[in-house]
Amino acid sequence: MSAPKLVYVSQIRTTPAKLWEALTNNEFIRQYWFGSENHSTWKEGDPIEGLSDEGQLEWKGTILKSVPESEVVFSFDHLAEEPPSRVTFKIDPQAAGMVQLTITHDEFQEVSPIRDRVKNGWPKIVEGIKSLLETGTVTQQPSTCKTATA
Repeated sequence: MSAPKLVYVSQIRTTPAKLWEALTNNEFIRQYWFGSENHSTWKEGDPIEGLSDEGQLEWKGTILKSVPESEVVFSFDHLAEEPPSRVTFKIDPQAAGMVQLTITHDEFQEVSPIRDRVKNGWPKIVEGIKSLLETGTVTQQPSTCKTATA
């Protein structure tokens, strides 16, 4: 039996280029990722590191796939005694100036304390991205993020 994956989907009024920038630029990331930054060149094979607002390494990984304005996939090693999982950001243009962001976090071990910890953070991150791109600020709004466990 494989561990469930986490899937979050949101429709955002933006462009693929602006969403890509929000996902890969630390000026944006810091605003919606609880003050943290994700350092990377965002090129396939290169490292990625998640640093807290105090500069402490929180997680690390490797960029597994990177297609600007379309998709980025990276391993997610939470520095715990658990194998790394995988995160995928998928950008799909929609009609009428909308873009669909799908975040999938998968490849967890069957019993995963990391999965249990991150499942509550992803909806807040998705809502923060949406709010930032649509209004210019990160606000706490009722969630429009669709969450699925597969």
